[in-house]
Amino acid sequence: MRFAAIAVLVVGCGSSPKPSTTTTSPPEDPKAKAERVARDQREKEIAAMKPAEPYELRDKQAFQTSERCGQGPYRFESEALQAKYGERIEVYACGKHAITGNYRMTTTRKHSKSDTYERAFGYGFDNKACKGTAIAHATTASASGGAGAGAGNAKGGDGPTSAAPANIEPTKLTKTSDISTDCVRTYITEYGWSSYDSYPAFDGKLVIDIWSEEPNDLEGLVFVLERHAVVADMTTERWKAYHAAYNAWYKVYRAHLDGELASGRSRIVDRSVKTPPPPAPRTEKPSPKPSKNARWIPGYWLYEQAKFHWIAGLWDVPEEDIKRELTVQAPTPPPAEPVHEEQPTEPAPTRTAVWTPGSWSWDGHAYVWIAGAWRIPPPSSSGAQQTWQRPTWTVRTGRAIYVPGGWRMRIGR
Repeated sequence: MRFAAIAVLVVGCGSSPKPSTTTTSPPEDPKAKAERVARDQREKEIAAMKPAEPYELRDKQAFQTSERCGQGPYRFESEALQAKYGERIEVYACGKHAITGNYRMTTTRKHSKSDTYERAFGYGFDNKACKGTAIAHATTASASGGAGAGAGNAKGGDGPTSAAPANIEPTKLTKTSDISTDCVRTYITEYGWSSYDSYPAFDGKLVIDIWSEEPNDLEGLVFVLERHAVVADMTTERWKAYHAAYNAWYKVYRAHLDGELASGRSRIVDRSVKTPPPPAPRTEKPSPKPSKNARWIPGYWLYEQAKFHWIAGLWDVPEEDIKRELTVQAPTPPPAEPVHEEQPTEPAPTRTAVWTPGSWSWDGHAYVWIAGAWRIPPPSSSGAQQTWQRPTWTVRTGRAIYVPGGWRMRIGR
């Protein structure tokens, strides 16, 4: 009976926050202001008309992943509460910032076939820590990402490209009791089952898989699954009365919503899933750490033209490490580059991808050749094109200092 489990989301036009500027906005038209005030008042009245929900929290579980950057899929499994009259679940993420993604819910009832339902969730997200930034320096992984063999190898999947897996291989989650009340909550789904009498509304098993098109920053984040049931002292008469009140409220709410859509003041947001669950992440062997404070950013799957393409991991080197010459140093200059420069073993995974050639790295004992890889330039706030600057070595008396490669904005032609 829950209207929350709908395929689309309705948002009010003009409700998004606007960036602050120094320009003074013109005064609001009196008629438009009066209409807006009346509309806001009507929405408050409709919200107040909604009958109180006769549900109570029966169980609350939280899960976390060991990886900071990940796409999933992450899986929750739960048996039905088999509560009389009705039960429902709420799934959300609780973390330092919002995330986006998709979910697929599969329910299996006794003596019936499985039922599957999937939708996208979330609005904005912050995953710069999982893809690098426009000013980040980087050195490629020692494995894959569209390149030939380099120092080390990668496992997971059949190669740099992969079709969507026939069976989901979920990434392991660990149960935790650490659920912060001071967090940014991302609503994922709310779904319920109800009966019109005192028998259980749901008597089966529930499986929810969550994944994302790009890696989310999951540092400090937990996924929370709440299970609610109709209050234990519910009677058939009260339950039927609640149904009647809810249906009456819903007619009023729906009429108001239809009017908002017809007037253009609200719009429907498409919540259909565009990307299937990715294959299991490939196991990469990072190249030698290029600086004292460098941080490894793992690779991820990019879905393009009905295929998954592996984008290799990289080291993110702080600008301060470069300025203070805290990057790796070798006692001798690197060898000459190979006579025949390696070529990509597969086409570019997307139109914006850039081939980043291989380079020499120092592992503390010897020079190691790091294979090239396809990479996706980070977005630029100014819209300027990003170009890849190859790693270099600065040779001084008795030593060679590594200067990581990185993205640079191209100014002009």
